[in-house]
Amino acid sequence: MSAEFLLEIGTEELPSSFVRHALGSMHRSAVELIAQARLGTDALSVEPMGTPRRLALRIRGLAEAQPDRNETVMGPPWSAAFEADGSPKKAAVGFAKKHGVDASALRKQTTEKGEYVSVEVHEDGKPLADVLGELLPQLCERITFPKSMRWGPGEIAFGRPIHWIVSLLDRDVVDFEFANIRAGRSTRGHRFLAPATFEIDDARNYERALEDAHVIVDIERRKALMMSELLRVAKELGGVLQPDAFLADECVSLVEEPFVVPGRFDEAFLELPDEVVISVMRDHQRYFAVRASEGGVLLPSYLNVVNTARDPETIATGNDRVLRARLADARFFVEEDLKAPLADRLQKLESVVFQSKLGTMGAKVRRLETNATAIAERAGADPAACKAAARICKADLETLIVYEFPELQGEMGRWYALREGIEPAVADAIRDHYRPQGADDSVPDQLVSAVTAVADRIDTLVGCFGIGLVPSGSADPFALRRAALGILRIALEGPLDVDLHALVAGAHGAYSGDAELRPADEVGAALDDFFRGRIRAMLKDSYGADVVDACLGAWDGTSVHDLRARIEAVSELREAPEFEALAIAFKRAFNITKDAARGDVEPGLLEDGAESALAERFGTVRDQIREATGQRRYADALKLVAKELGAPIDRFFDEVFVMVDDIKVRENRLRLLGEIADTVSGIAHFHQLGTRLQSRDPSLSA
Repeated sequence: MSAEFLLEIGTEELPSSFVRHALGSMHRSAVELIAQARLGTDALSVEPMGTPRRLALRIRGLAEAQPDRNETVMGPPWSAAFEADGSPKKAAVGFAKKHGVDASALRKQTTEKGEYVSVEVHEDGKPLADVLGELLPQLCERITFPKSMRWGPGEIAFGRPIHWIVSLLDRDVVDFEFANIRAGRSTRGHRFLAPATFEIDDARNYERALEDAHVIVDIERRKALMMSELLRVAKELGGVLQPDAFLADECVSLVEEPFVVPGRFDEAFLELPDEVVISVMRDHQRYFAVRASEGGVLLPSYLNVVNTARDPETIATGNDRVLRARLADARFFVEEDLKAPLADRLQKLESVVFQSKLGTMGAKVRRLETNATAIAERAGADPAACKAAARICKADLETLIVYEFPELQGEMGRWYALREGIEPAVADAIRDHYRPQGADDSVPDQLVSAVTAVADRIDTLVGCFGIGLVPSGSADPFALRRAALGILRIALEGPLDVDLHALVAGAHGAYSGDAELRPADEVGAALDDFFRGRIRAMLKDSYGADVVDACLGAWDGTSVHDLRARIEAVSELREAPEFEALAIAFKRAFNITKDAARGDVEPGLLEDGAESALAERFGTVRDQIREATGQRRYADALKLVAKELGAPIDRFFDEVFVMVDDIKVRENRLRLLGEIADTVSGIAHFHQLGTRLQSRDPSLSA
């Protein structure tokens, strides 16, 4: 049986969001360090576990010892390392010292790039326990948190102060020190139900020993137990649990052993919108809602996941009191908001800053009206409804309920709008123009909502790019990548196609008088590249990066539906048996003509046989291919290409030598192939498509 290693870092209570973040970085770092230390095997398993008070790692399948290392390591150029007389320079001395040898051990090695210094490195493999003792402090130091803190006299930063460390290889302690804590085998149980310190005798007994001390350290098992208990108690209350993935992930990292305490609130609060009641319970108290049935009305009950089973009545009494106060506040805010219509709040947006260089939210709303009207006219939507939605969509930002509960923006605006008798499509747009808010969120399914959502996002994108606020690396404080992905997802999945060039130009023009932006052509070019990068990232896994790149190369950057049609057509052709030969032929046609002049083909210079046959067949179908391409019937165009041109162009390359000495004949053949390549490249750049044979024949590479 292979050895099992256990690492547990005991801390003060970590915030819920810290637990999963830390375990993720702990897992990644462990895998990297094990590989670097040459300890991995095919059976390697690295399993993170954790609770608010402990971060743990169970590792199985480690090698019993490092293999010996014999390696030739290349160093600096010989001329930079040694004088002409052979005496070592500083570079040679430093390289030798780094690898634990004398400079006299360095050797000259000739490579394609010239003469370089090399050294033969031999390193005896160390036993597993010795290597673990060296890398564990590095592993602990690599664990990251959303925020870290320092405590006591040390310089170590961690999510919360560390109180104990367990480090066991089977039954043996792997000795090391981190944050002034010496690793051992002592751990602690549940803070309230089993607070005593006890020892883990064997790494394999870790989970069972902690469970006896009321700690379920495996997150997924703890979550399953929690959800089972939530469903059971909800049923006891005469209802069903309101599903909530966020709340489930949050609560499972707040407890070490889950217990569910039910509570109740006054039925009068159910007169509030469901969204308000649920938000108060979910976002502020971390309580689960209960409905009478799936999709049914809310019940005046809630479920609280707690970390102890002691005195649940007292816990419920305190929870009820806190929730009652929060719901009373929410009811007051709603009642105050209802005293004035949404439109009366628009004036207040004139004093709310959107971005210091881009003006106020009031100015943004006026631009949204302009943008939404233009988008609606191009899309065949109702311009008046879209303009009305754009005008009112930000008004609820100035309501008391949204000020106190920001997560209700859009939701409460829609509720207030419907109460005022505003057209449902306009009211829905107040809520839905924020969608999609993430990868798992759906896009607006109504045209007015989609138009408003796109108008909002393109205004932000153009404004930020126009003043130089472009995302770099992981920094994207204005969520511009998400805004671009939102527009693209709406165009690909929703009821609205978008012309990206017209969209950017219109949004740039709407800024006139509001802000000093870079020239429209510069902003347009930058955003064109930005959108293309997002499209590639979105679609490459589904269709293949080369298919997406080939279609992006032919796409003019306007209609997103047009790009999707190209990609789907090329993907369909790729599954056909004739694709391989066809792709290779058009790669050759493109590569051989990419620098050649274009012009009319002279029939009198065509040679009988394969050349004349290709020219004749192309002349017959050229207009049909171009017509289908112009009408965006790319599948039909590619079927014509495959059926009518596949065999003739393949035969041409088998029988005809293009680069003949006769310059007129050569240029005529290049013009023929160039016209064919240009016609097919109007659909997709075939030279960017990968083929199985490409790696064998360098002439196929663009």
